[in-house]
Amino acid sequence: MEKSYRLLYPMRIILVSASHEGKNNFMPAAWCFPLSFEPQIFGVAIAKKRFTYSLIHESKEFVINIPGADLIEKMNALGRISGRDCDKFREWDLTPDKSKKIGAYGIAECLVSIECKVVKETEIGDHVLFCGEAIHINKRREGKGIYQKEEELIEF
Repeated sequence: MEKSYRLLYPMRIILVSASHEGKNNFMPAAWCFPLSFEPQIFGVAIAKKRFTYSLIHESKEFVINIPGADLIEKMNALGRISGRDCDKFREWDLTPDKSKKIGAYGIAECLVSIECKVVKETEIGDHVLFCGEAIHINKRREGKGIYQKEEELIEF
């Protein structure tokens, strides 16, 4: 069967970050979307096998980081290594940015970071949908986002 979700491409690529008990991680994700205007709630779907899943599940918070086109080269490689095995901030030369309202770190090189508190967690197939209320938005600068078309990243 053809992967029907590809019919929805291109999709924006974000970096979702989370922290728990001194462990920090982030991962690229395309399945991130708004769910509610009031209150502002965003959803991000993450596979249970991912290290970031366990950090969000335990801490009940996450940050949606929107990278600019200047990070496209790093984005192509970020998903190939697990934060269980290394410090991704150090490995990829990115700067952790302490959130204003939660314990997780944003990514200083990203255009925007949206701090979210989990209001609902739902297992759906092979992923878990984390629904998070936006409690603080840190807009650093203007810029173009990164989108994924099938298996490659593209700039729009």
